[in-house]
Amino acid sequence: MAASLKLYTLYNLMGSLLPIVVSLVTVPLYLRLIGVDGYGVLAIVWLFLGYFGVFDLGLGMASANQFSKLSNHKEMASVFWTGVWTNLVLGIIGAGVLFFLGDYLFEHLFKMSNEMHASVVGALPWLALAVPVITVSGIFSGVIDGRQKFLMLNALGVASTFFLQVLPLLTAYLHGPNLTWIIAVTVLSRLLFGALPMGVVAIRILGAVKPELPQWHWVKKLLGYGGWTTISSMVVPITGAMDKFMLGSMVGPAAVTFFALPERLARQGAIVPGAVTRALFPKLSAGNEYDAREITLHSLDLLLLIQTPLICALILVLQPFLGIWVGWSVAEKAGPVGLIIAATIWIVGLNYFPSMLLQARGRPDIAAKLRILELLPYFLVLWTAIHYLGLIGGGIGLLFVSVLDMVFLFFGAGLPVFMNKIFWVPRHFKWVA
Repeated sequence: MAASLKLYTLYNLMGSLLPIVVSLVTVPLYLRLIGVDGYGVLAIVWLFLGYFGVFDLGLGMASANQFSKLSNHKEMASVFWTGVWTNLVLGIIGAGVLFFLGDYLFEHLFKMSNEMHASVVGALPWLALAVPVITVSGIFSGVIDGRQKFLMLNALGVASTFFLQVLPLLTAYLHGPNLTWIIAVTVLSRLLFGALPMGVVAIRILGAVKPELPQWHWVKKLLGYGGWTTISSMVVPITGAMDKFMLGSMVGPAAVTFFALPERLARQGAIVPGAVTRALFPKLSAGNEYDAREITLHSLDLLLLIQTPLICALILVLQPFLGIWVGWSVAEKAGPVGLIIAATIWIVGLNYFPSMLLQARGRPDIAAKLRILELLPYFLVLWTAIHYLGLIGGGIGLLFVSVLDMVFLFFGAGLPVFMNKIFWVPRHFKWVA
């Protein structure tokens, strides 16, 4: 691995690890202040809002792809402002959809008390405001990612996460478990400490101080790449949130908390592949096809050697850690499904690589088509598993779709990882753990 790639990976790792420390402190305090049901409802709200990020239409990733290739600052400024104005309009459309449909969806899709429902509905204007903030932020991060300014990007991310966690917690302490206040402060924190600083940095990197009108040829080019990325980014949140949505509607908000807490912990096991693939993306976008495949396979081999013992350790310590972190009454309910989720994260980490390679080489359509094929079998397996097994069924559904994703993506990207001995040996250690 090149020295620059190692350094960029280190930046991304630190940018992922530091927010974990903040979460370890704040999550037990949230549970104490707003309760298990309140935390579950809040988790559903953020999943719901995250899905409206699809109004980005993949332009954030498309712009990062362009910024990694372009060297002309005038062209980069044109791409930047085209992306900003386009995503602002798309975000406003998304905000309108969320504002007018949110009440109906929260009332009919999720089980929650009348008081919590009223709090969430009262926060709909704030949730609507968050949609254009999310879509425009995608362009800002695309600039910083594409120009490989990973230290700056992660520094901004850590600062933003700190305020996103701490300020709503302070609000809950001062105003009680009122979700309207908590959601409003979270959205304002994301705007003031996330989107605005990132926008200033992106403009300084490109020197694009003077706003420009959008250029139609760049709109078409970004949407051409971003269209399939959007389809993929619509499917991924569905598969990522369907388990919690179904648990919330079929079992109740407490089940969402018992699933989301171990999942939040277990997904930290994917920070290494996430850091590596994020650092690789600009390099693979700019290189040729053969080099991109070889770099991906080499990085994947190294990852398997690093990732497997980490996941084994995670499986062994997850339930005891939950007991110490949020209490043994929660750990008894969340621990068993957490073990399934932790084992699944090993597969999820591998899936980052073929997905990243397809997007870097301008073929997000392959990943999108394959993920569409996953939806129906995933829905059927997940519904059946939750219906008969409850909370554990959510973990089984996640394991099923992750295995399906792995098979589809590796074959779709033409990566022969299943024929490599290094793939099978770590797998045995994981299942023993």
